[in-house]
Amino acid sequence: MNIIGIDVSQGESHATLITEEAEKVAFKFKHNKSGFQILNSYIRSNTIIIFETTGVYSAQLTAYLKSKKVKFYELNPLEAKLRMASLRRNKTDKNDSFKLALLGATQLTEIKNHCNKQSALPYDSLRILSLRYKQLIKCRTRILNFLRSSLELTFPELNQIFKKAYAVLALQAFRMYCHPDFLAGLTLKEMTNRVYQFVSRRIHKDVIQSYCAQVWLAAKDSYPAVPADSLEIEIISEYCDEIESYNKEIAYIQAN
Repeated sequence: MNIIGIDVSQGESHATLITEEAEKVAFKFKHNKSGFQILNSYIRSNTIIIFETTGVYSAQLTAYLKSKKVKFYELNPLEAKLRMASLRRNKTDKNDSFKLALLGATQLTEIKNHCNKQSALPYDSLRILSLRYKQLIKCRTRILNFLRSSLELTFPELNQIFKKAYAVLALQAFRMYCHPDFLAGLTLKEMTNRVYQFVSRRIHKDVIQSYCAQVWLAAKDSYPAVPADSLEIEIISEYCDEIESYNKEIAYIQAN
């Protein structure tokens, strides 16, 4: 049995082949058609390939091996780290590919029992959902940062009051009262009732009143950098809509 350990990087991988005769051959290949042809030249009918799951970076390799019906095992990164801990000395791509191959040669039975094995469609779907979830969180965080920057211009105290700016109550407060002038002439009770109309099904009124009280009091002493008719107000509303859209998709993935 031949074992190939692969240390996957972005666009390129380093690999080490350990043959049945205990010979060691190091090589590298790119994640494209010509690169996979190089990998294929080292594969025999009795070859097993071992590598760490690295998200999008290992996706092309996984797809290629499946298409060629090559037997392979993807190690969970944490498991790979623990298994290689006693072997790890110097961190280099070639060195890690050798250690992965060595794990396959010496611990194959254990790896079969603990690693993420190919072929299961539910696992593929789960991985796609996991990648999408990470992308959504990253995109939402980017918009949240833009939103907080805009609030610093219109009503900076809101950033201190609402620690989770993506929450339902926070987004509604930003839409309705992202400038202290919007609270002029309103009593705390009137403000609370207005917000309650939009979020009452999901949040208890006492919680709404508590946050509204903080916003209402902060508005009395706030000094915004832009007027209430600034274009920044419309931009904040658009940010809130975008974040809410991300929230819905994130919630859908979490439910599945």
